[in-house]
Amino acid sequence: MIYRVVNEERMPQVAELWDYCFEKRQEPFFQYYFQEYCGKNNMVIGGFEKVGPVDENGKQREKLRTMVHVNPYMLRIRGQERLTPYLVGVATAPEARGQHAFGPLLQTSFEVLRSEGFTFATLMPIYAGIYLPYEFAYCYFGLHYKMPLVDLARELAGAAGKELAVEREPLSKELLAPLYAKLTSQYNGVPVRTDFQWRKLLTVHGLEGMQCAVVYREGEACGYMFYYISEGCFTVHELLTDGYDARNRLLQYAAMHQSAAKEFSWIAPAWDKTYLGFADQSLAPQVQPFMMARCLDARKALTELAAPQGAVSGDVVLLLTDKVIDRNNHLLKLYVDAGSVEVKSTIEQEEVIMDMGAFTQLYFGAFTATELWEAGRIRIKAGAEEKLALLDSLFPKQRNFINEYF
Repeated sequence: MIYRVVNEERMPQVAELWDYCFEKRQEPFFQYYFQEYCGKNNMVIGGFEKVGPVDENGKQREKLRTMVHVNPYMLRIRGQERLTPYLVGVATAPEARGQHAFGPLLQTSFEVLRSEGFTFATLMPIYAGIYLPYEFAYCYFGLHYKMPLVDLARELAGAAGKELAVEREPLSKELLAPLYAKLTSQYNGVPVRTDFQWRKLLTVHGLEGMQCAVVYREGEACGYMFYYISEGCFTVHELLTDGYDARNRLLQYAAMHQSAAKEFSWIAPAWDKTYLGFADQSLAPQVQPFMMARCLDARKALTELAAPQGAVSGDVVLLLTDKVIDRNNHLLKLYVDAGSVEVKSTIEQEEVIMDMGAFTQLYFGAFTATELWEAGRIRIKAGAEEKLALLDSLFPKQRNFINEYF
C-alpha cells in the first residue's frame, strides 16, 4: 500500500469513504465539510492500493483504502500556544480491513507531522484500545451526568442561582467569543478559537440545530450553554460559567424542559463539583475519558518548556521510550534552575523511565509524576525517588479542557 498526503484529484475518494463510514452525502455536516473545509483548511493522509488492469502507459488505478484527517487547532499548553493537529475521520474501507493498514497510516502521519514541526497530536477515540499500542494516552477527562430531568430539577430546587437571568440567544461570535476566551483563560490544553474556528463551530452548530442559552448577572453575561434536544434527551454540549451560581442557573434552565425531554446528559469538566449537593448519591456522575494526545517530538517539547514559578532547582536523567517513532527515543538530562530548563543528551544512568504515553500525560498536566509512578506508568531507579518532587514541581497538574468534535 502507498501512503501519501491526498491531493485535490483524489478528494472524491475521501468523500466516498466518509459517506460509507460516517455522515451521508445528504446530511448538512457532510455538505459543509466537503464543500467548505476538507482539503482547503486541513490535510488528509491516505493509504492507496493499486487495483484493476494496467493501462497502455503501464499504470494502475489507485483506490483509497484507509485515511486520517488532520485538522489544525491552536492549543494553549502550559502557557504556550502550539499549533496541534487533531486527528479525525480515521477510517478503513471494508475491503481492506484486517490487512493491518492502520499502523502504517499512523506511522506515515507521525513522520509527516514531525517534518512539519508539530510537537503533539490529539484525537478522540471511539475505542481507546486501537490507539494505546501507538502510545496515545488520555489527557482530558470529564464527568458524565446522566439522569431524568425531573431528578435534576429536584436536586437543584434549593441551589443558588435562581436570581440570575437566562436568555436564549443567537449563535453569535461577537457575544460568545469574548466569553469563551475569558472563561477558559486559566485552562490548559484548551483550543484558542480564532475567528475562523468560531465561524466553523457556529456554522456546524446552526446546521445541527444547536441552541444557546446565556446567563446574566446584573446585566453582564457570565456564562453560556450550547445544548440540543433529541430523542427525548436534553444534551448539554458545552457549558462554561464564571461560578457555581451561574452554572446552577443554566442547569435549572435545562430542568425546565420536562415537556420536551425526559432525560438529561452533560459531560462536565473533570473538576466540576455539582454532585456535592445531590441528596441522591446514585445521580453522581461517572468519570469519562474524553480525548487522547501523543507527543511526536519529546526533545523539542522539553526544549520549549518554561519552568513554572516556584519550580524546584535540580537535575534529572530521563529515559524516554517510543515504540513507534524511532527518533523519539531519548536519554536526556534536564537541568532546572531559576525558572529555566536546559535539556542535554547524556550517557549517564537513567533515573526516571517512561514511555511516550506517560510523558504526554505528564507534559499536558493530566497527572503529576507521583500519580503516574503510583499508577505504574513511570519507573524510578533505586535511590532516585526524590526526583519525583523535581518532576512534580516542573510539571504541575493542570485543568485540561477541550470540546472540539471535528
